[in-house]
Amino acid sequence: MRVNIEETGRRVAEGIIESARQSEDAFKNRNWTAQSLSNAQETRFTLGENVHQEIKRGLAFKDANNLDLTTITQEDFRLPSLAKDMTSLRQTLDVGHGFVVVDTGLAHLSEDDFEIVGWAICNYFGQIVRQGIDRDLRLFTVADKGVANTDPTRIGASANRSAKHSDNGCLEPRAPCYLGLYCYEASDEGGESTIVSAQTILRTIINERPDLLPHYFDTYHFRAPQAQVWPSRGPTVQKPILEFRNGELLIHYARVMISPGMELAGTPLTNSQTEALDFLDEVIERHNLSFRTLLRPGELLVMNNLAFLHGREAFTPGTTGGRNLKRFWMWRRHTGPGTDPVLLDLTELA
Repeated sequence: MRVNIEETGRRVAEGIIESARQSEDAFKNRNWTAQSLSNAQETRFTLGENVHQEIKRGLAFKDANNLDLTTITQEDFRLPSLAKDMTSLRQTLDVGHGFVVVDTGLAHLSEDDFEIVGWAICNYFGQIVRQGIDRDLRLFTVADKGVANTDPTRIGASANRSAKHSDNGCLEPRAPCYLGLYCYEASDEGGESTIVSAQTILRTIINERPDLLPHYFDTYHFRAPQAQVWPSRGPTVQKPILEFRNGELLIHYARVMISPGMELAGTPLTNSQTEALDFLDEVIERHNLSFRTLLRPGELLVMNNLAFLHGREAFTPGTTGGRNLKRFWMWRRHTGPGTDPVLLDLTELA
């Protein structure tokens, strides 16, 4: 029986390796390391003066009509100059190296206006997705909430180091395609954002521990954050860590959600699963495999949340209100349903 089990595992691993090769051929730009990205100019994008003028007009329209973050719509805040660059920006996220840091040059706004501008810009990337049942419908403020944070799965609400993970969006049947982090206030020290590619992760596992490959394609229970669970659906969601979908390698991971999720489901991690996850944790934290950046006020990091993991280093509070980032979740609209403001603007305003 042992021989049959080992033979089955070998065949599964061989199939994964072949699928990985095909995915690497189709998405060559995702095979990056920290060194290969060190001089990549396309990791940054700066908003031009035309976009700044359109933002000013949008904020003036908001004030004149007494709109706020909960009532403003995409028709109220049009950025046609940004729309002209959005095709290339989305390409960077979808088939390029997976992320871009947008320098908006707008660190001087009030927090309310800053949130609306962040929402307006991210709305051009994709449809904004809610992050809570009855709150956080358009954004979530990533800041140290201290003892007020009682949910161990919400590391974003503390100043602690956040191990690399994907945002899983457990309220919805699918995770957000894109993640946006818009820096309103930086920390005094620490808080660097980090990103690693799923393709780089899988290639490392293939090279070093191919015997563990089948474990990453098994289905696991993820414990949903308290603010992201429908009472009727139970406390966990099920998904694999790695999967190939239409030839593309996707990753879903958060160790802080998997271990308790498996316990809740009555199927605690086996020794071999634990070994596989421990090795994955070691790989994703290798500095030479990760992009690292310290977001400054007015900078917006937008990344592909389906094929990359992100994390954050520990930080110390700032001299005023402390580190404060506005987090946005987005679904792609240019490859699926939904009214795309880019097409709207290019048709009506270009």
